[in-house]
Amino acid sequence: MTEHDDGPGWKSSSRGETAWKETLAGVASRNAEARKAGREERDTYERGREDARRAAAAKRHVKLLKRRTP
Repeated sequence: MTEHDDGPGWKSSSRGETAWKETLAGVASRNAEARKAGREERDTYERGREDARRAAAAKRHVKLLKRRTP
């Protein structure tokens, strides 16, 4: 069996290190974009829910006002 020399004289491959860092940066970038897109989607959904809630409240209010009119 061959032993791996991971002693004090061991140096990593600079190309491999650079490729790893680029891959890591790419993943981090995609994750940040996904978080941003998710946040925007949730904001849009919440705005729609709030608008629907307000519209329903306005309809109930109009209905109540019509009932009180003799």
